[in-house]
Amino acid sequence: MAFEAILSQQRAVPSGKFGSLKVWVMAFTVVLHAIGLAFLIVQSIWQVDELPMPAIEVTLSVAPPPPPPPPPPKRSSSTKPKTKPVETKPKVLTAPKETPKKEPEPAEEESKEDEGEDQGVEGGVIGGVVGGIVGGTAPPPPKSTGPKLLSAKAGHSLLAINPLVRPYKVNVPEEFVQRGDEFVATISICVAPNGTVASVKILKQSGNPMIDGQIPKVIPTWKYHPFINEGQPAGFCYNMNYRVK
Repeated sequence: MAFEAILSQQRAVPSGKFGSLKVWVMAFTVVLHAIGLAFLIVQSIWQVDELPMPAIEVTLSVAPPPPPPPPPPKRSSSTKPKTKPVETKPKVLTAPKETPKKEPEPAEEESKEDEGEDQGVEGGVIGGVVGGIVGGTAPPPPKSTGPKLLSAKAGHSLLAINPLVRPYKVNVPEEFVQRGDEFVATISICVAPNGTVASVKILKQSGNPMIDGQIPKVIPTWKYHPFINEGQPAGFCYNMNYRVK
């Protein structure tokens, strides 16, 4: 309606100065409205609503460790180690050298033949026994003529009497017998080849002077069977524990 009014007014243009002024004002307003309208259109075209950026979630992940290296291939037992060929050197034969044999030096004994003992036999040992023979052996050691040492069991088995009866038994006082006292003395007995006691020695006393005083008097009355050594009667000795109770 405003544009139609403006157009109707332009068709009836008033005359005079006031009429031309109104025309210019009208034209100016039209132009001004056109400029504003154009500005609004352009602004509406160029103005773009800013849209929010989409949210992006970022997650950091650690890269997985690399896989282990594959195991080395197994060596087959059929493969044999390489060996270098052994070079064999040709053997060189050499003639053996002849070494002159040394003649044995004369023994010192030959130079001292005249230094032997009187009444010695030829070939005897230097400094040997007078009257020795060639190739002879040393004489046997002299036989011991003393009594032979026997064990207590062997010596006691040769007794020809009963040592538990009188007069071959040590007399013990009646008071000791009633109390059941026992006395032990260690003695050494030597017997002559004929079976009689040659000597008695107390090695350890019994602790009772009455009994120790009787031992050297009673034991010499013992009799023994002969001890035969190499077919002959021989003397012997033995140690024993003599018990009195």
